[in-house]
Amino acid sequence: MGHLRLVRVSALIILLPFMLSGCVAVTAVSAIPGAVFEVLGNQFVGLEKSFPSSMKRTLAAIQSSLRDMKLDIDVLEIQEDGGYGIGFGNQRLDGTMTVRRQTPQLTTVYIKVRSSSREESVETAITELIEVKLKKLPRYTRFSRKKYNNLRAKTSVDSKRVGWFRPGASLEVSKIGSQGWLMIKLPSGKTAYLKGAIIDKQEKNKRKSILSRAEK
Repeated sequence: MGHLRLVRVSALIILLPFMLSGCVAVTAVSAIPGAVFEVLGNQFVGLEKSFPSSMKRTLAAIQSSLRDMKLDIDVLEIQEDGGYGIGFGNQRLDGTMTVRRQTPQLTTVYIKVRSSSREESVETAITELIEVKLKKLPRYTRFSRKKYNNLRAKTSVDSKRVGWFRPGASLEVSKIGSQGWLMIKLPSGKTAYLKGAIIDKQEKNKRKSILSRAEK
C-alpha cells in the first residue's frame, strides 16, 4: 500500500508542471494584442482577436469582410459599455460578434459562429479577412448605416434607439400584439423592436425575410 501511495504522489508531482504551464500559456497568449485564441470549456467559446485599429474603422472592416463572404451585418446593437454587438447569417449559418474598444487604436473582436461546417474555420476566415481589410481601407473609413433602419427599446418610435437592422435581411423575429412591430433578439440576448412585416411565411425557416416600414 505504501508503495502504491508513493507512485500516485509522484505521478501528481510530474503532471503539475504541465498543467500549470498550460494555464500560463493561455494567459500569456490572451494578453498579446492581435493574438488569436480558442479555449474549449466554460471560460471561452468562439474566437477572439485584437486589431491595432480604432473601433469605428474596425466596424467598417467587418462590414466589408462579411460582404466579401456573401454575408452582411444584419443587426448592429449599441451596447451599454460603449461597444457593439453584431448579428449576421443565413439559413445555414448563425453568427454573432462583440466589438470592444480597448484603447483609441486597439479594438477586440469576439466571434461565435454556429453552422453545418466547422465553426472554427468560418471564424478564422472572418478574422483573417478583417486583418487584410484593415491594411487596405482608407484611414477614415466608417461603417455605413445608409441602408439600415432603427431598432427600438419599446414598440414606440419615441423610445430609445438600441441599434439598427438591415431591411431585406433574414432575421429571427416574432410577431407581437402591437400593429406593425416585430420583436427581435439582439446579439447580447436582450430584446428589441422594429417596424416591419415578415415576407417569408414558411414555418420551416428559422430566419424570416423582413420588409421594413417607415417609422411614424
